[in-house]
Amino acid sequence: MLEGTPTIKDVAERAGVSVTTVTNVLYGRGSRFSEQTRERVLQAVEELGYRPNQIARSLVRRRSNTLGVVVEHFRGALMGNPYYSTLLDGILAEAVQSGYQLKIIALERPDPEHARLSAEDGSIDGAILAAPLYQSPLLQWVESCNIPRVVAGSSPQDLRAACVDVDDEGSVYAAVKWLIDLGHRRIAFIAGPTNYWSARQRERGYLRALHDAGITPTPHWIRRGDYSTLSGRQAMELLLQVRPAFSAVVSCNDWMALGALETLRRKGLLVPEDISVLGFDDVEAAAVASPPLTTIRQPVREIGITTARLLIQQIESGKPSTEHVIFPGELVQRDSVMPCSPEPPDRIKPRQRIRPRRRRC
Repeated sequence: MLEGTPTIKDVAERAGVSVTTVTNVLYGRGSRFSEQTRERVLQAVEELGYRPNQIARSLVRRRSNTLGVVVEHFRGALMGNPYYSTLLDGILAEAVQSGYQLKIIALERPDPEHARLSAEDGSIDGAILAAPLYQSPLLQWVESCNIPRVVAGSSPQDLRAACVDVDDEGSVYAAVKWLIDLGHRRIAFIAGPTNYWSARQRERGYLRALHDAGITPTPHWIRRGDYSTLSGRQAMELLLQVRPAFSAVVSCNDWMALGALETLRRKGLLVPEDISVLGFDDVEAAAVASPPLTTIRQPVREIGITTARLLIQQIESGKPSTEHVIFPGELVQRDSVMPCSPEPPDRIKPRQRIRPRRRRC
């Protein structure tokens, strides 16, 4: 039995070939060796535990042991966006655990042909499409591509491919219903950009919750942002002009909710005494906001882990999947929401209070 770390020379001796032959087999160089020789070398590699085992396994299975992550609009996605960085962290953790590496395929525009050429060239064993935009042409590529694939962060119900996402519509529906149960009836919504699937689903959840409670919003109840803090500030400015005043605001993401908090603070309004604010995502800044932001947490890292796991299962089994895995959102109750009494005021007046008290709506 060998002591210490096996070397390429040990592999050569075990297989009964030269060191050069071992190198050529492992790195696919040349063709002057028989299939029997190749099999002896790979068997010796496995028996001795020689590094890199990954190369040997890849050659045996005719795989690259690489997962491709396809990202459209990559400049905005990969540069400072915590959603994508957390998603990739989960994907990478599961990939490494299972012996795979990642290849990022970054697209400046949703070009299916570019995606096909980059992903189906044999360099990856399967593809993950990360949070595609609403009606992205890449969704058509995903349904027709010739390699295992999973969509992360987008879940069209009719998608003929495996996908993993959070229940955007159901999570917002439950949160708005909770606000209604607290006595809120005039609930505004800071919507997200319509080219994001998540934004459309969250807006649907908001509207459905109001409808089921017999509340009819006007168009002035909804102001749209672009997921940035600045757009949240601007949307809140417009919502404060609506009369009668709102008792609560639900934001499509936390960054716009944090922008709304800034506007309310600048106007001298108290949160939640004058108006309650609720976000979505549970970014790190939400917990340290003033006041700490009540929000809906989506398990982004777990979505990444599950996405990679589903893809690897397809690769290992050779069986395609159209499974849809939908995680529930979690309501994280902090200090930016409070109950509302049933009597609505004509307007909100800025005021200072020594102690918080129940908001009169």
